[in-house]
Amino acid sequence: MAVYIAAHKAFRVPDEPGYIPLQVGAEGKADLGYTPDNTGDHISAKNPHYCELTGVYWVWKNTADPYKGLVHYRRYFRGKQGRLTEPEITDLLSRYHILLPRQEILRESAYEEFCLHSGYEKDLIALRQAVETVDAAVLPAYDAVMAGNRLHLYNMLITSGEEFDAYCAWLFAVLGELEKTVDMTGYTPYQQRLYGFLSERLLNVWVTHRGLRVKVLKVYNTEQTFKGRARLWLRRQKNRILFKKK
Repeated sequence: MAVYIAAHKAFRVPDEPGYIPLQVGAEGKADLGYTPDNTGDHISAKNPHYCELTGVYWVWKNTADPYKGLVHYRRYFRGKQGRLTEPEITDLLSRYHILLPRQEILRESAYEEFCLHSGYEKDLIALRQAVETVDAAVLPAYDAVMAGNRLHLYNMLITSGEEFDAYCAWLFAVLGELEKTVDMTGYTPYQQRLYGFLSERLLNVWVTHRGLRVKVLKVYNTEQTFKGRARLWLRRQKNRILFKKK
């Protein structure tokens, strides 16, 4: 088993077996002493637009672990006694296809939320065309996810190596098609993280299309203050009450 921890800066590496720090966007950057994502077959230089996906791509192309996953240097799946352990992961994956963060309930649809906070509607129009080009059979799942108001976020997942690789083959084929048409002239640095934002939606599309058995887990942030956790909890409770039935 290998759960890679995407990081762009030094952090306290957990000592649990199975967790491997992975420096994302390593191309042209100082070596942090972690496994870099700019060796072998890689897209490390695309990190400003692909975010942690450069790490996902590296894991896909350069590893052959029976179970693969990605978390973040400050975000981890919560287990019974803190960070999810290797025995817990093995047990869960004997009963579920994939481990994902608990869904966030949005005020708007996933489509509207993206346009309000992350990018432009033209990006979603182009994305749907890219999905259709790669595999039109996925469109019903794509439309359902975009019309709904629930998303597994953060691009965090743990699954079998086979499922991870199948997902990546589809994901990067879709994003490759999208790159042919997207023009980010005038985008802010935040909006230029386009492919990372869109992939959060696409992971939900993949899971829906494949009909995967999902185990949802809480995520905790090692850098979040008590006040930050309290605000997040209150926001989530409010959204669940007001928008759960959308």
